[in-house]
Amino acid sequence: MRNGLETKLEPKPRLIDGMTQAAGRHGYAGATVARVVEQAGVSRATFYEHFADKEACFLAAFEQAAEPIELALGRIEASHTPQHRAAAFLDDLLAYVVHDPAAARVLLVEAMAGGTRAREARERLSLRLEETLERWLDWAGKGGIRLTVSGRAIIEGTAGILVIRSFRGETARLAEIRDDLLTWINSYVVLGERPRLNPDQWRQLGAGLVRERPARLPARGGLPRGKSAATPEVVAANQRERILDAVAVQARHKTYAGTTVADVVKAAGVTREAFYDLFRSKEDAFLAAQNAGLEASVSQAAACFFCGADWPSRVWDGLEALLGYLAQEPDLVYVEIIESYAAGPAAIRRSFDNRMAYTLFLEDGYRENSTAEGRPRLCSEAIAAAILGLMRWQVREGRTERMMELLPQAAFVALAPFVGPAAAIELVEAKAAAGGPPAA
Repeated sequence: MRNGLETKLEPKPRLIDGMTQAAGRHGYAGATVARVVEQAGVSRATFYEHFADKEACFLAAFEQAAEPIELALGRIEASHTPQHRAAAFLDDLLAYVVHDPAAARVLLVEAMAGGTRAREARERLSLRLEETLERWLDWAGKGGIRLTVSGRAIIEGTAGILVIRSFRGETARLAEIRDDLLTWINSYVVLGERPRLNPDQWRQLGAGLVRERPARLPARGGLPRGKSAATPEVVAANQRERILDAVAVQARHKTYAGTTVADVVKAAGVTREAFYDLFRSKEDAFLAAQNAGLEASVSQAAACFFCGADWPSRVWDGLEALLGYLAQEPDLVYVEIIESYAAGPAAIRRSFDNRMAYTLFLEDGYRENSTAEGRPRLCSEAIAAAILGLMRWQVREGRTERMMELLPQAAFVALAPFVGPAAAIELVEAKAAAGGPPAA
């Protein structure tokens, strides 16, 4: 409980605080009604007098956790010059996470697992932050100093850094990364009057790279029967692939929580016995689907990345291959980017590990020039988080098959800290211009 006011609070705020503490300690899945009422010191009947279900209580906890963030926006806008607002907000955000780690975990991590209403509330907060930051960045550029990166990329990169540390219980050490995080943000600063690209302009820049209706990879079917039947090992491998495909499809259309093993075996065309011969549980199959998606996407990106003549071009080529693959596999993308938080701690940890795997493609960036050599390694983590966040929005907006729209912005986010924002935007504009006319 906060501020030593347990006995003075009315039941509803005590329940909200109980949910915050339970979710902060056990995650959304572990924040059961039993744990919430125990934390709040009220009866189960009292819980249902105030909330229809656990999801409604969690939504109230999220809204309470979000309130200080929204208040900070107004306070900073009124008391800081445009050039200093982003840094001031970063300081406020880090202080908030350190001061109230349970609320921060609700806000940053568990909201993505807390049901449809909590996800939508988190998206609304993110949009308000993005709109405010875009306004601040435009004003900050009036004096000839401007951040060329989008507000969305900054928010997603920063949130990605904080999400991992909140989940791992490392928020007490956030002061140690404050300067490195600010260095990453400031690596997108340029001098001069070059106009910033807003989110719509970034999307328009990538529109010419989209190919209409990218060909979906063929679905895996069953093996032929009869005398020429395959060996048991081949049969098991085929069944495993079909199960992983089915897990992805079902999780996308029915959510992870709403998907059952019965749904998976029916969609895969296998028996329940075959499923349990290969996987211990639905969660085990989900983790395997996550891993399969990572292996395939990294393989696609690496095949193109290592063929380029110079590192900036290789980054473009690798991202182009990655985004093209994701456009073909909307179900696997949804599993990794959206549903992984709902599948529990193991899936969340796997998602973090998957994100860090992509930072390997940025290693050569630190050898581009003397400025790049001095960049903190946190830049790689923030870049990967920012690009993943951009992809998440593309998926949530139902634009997975137009994932290639993100290529110019994603490449700019990856390149600018190392080659400089002016050189990075010049490269991505040239690459985008060579990409052909927009799809119809």
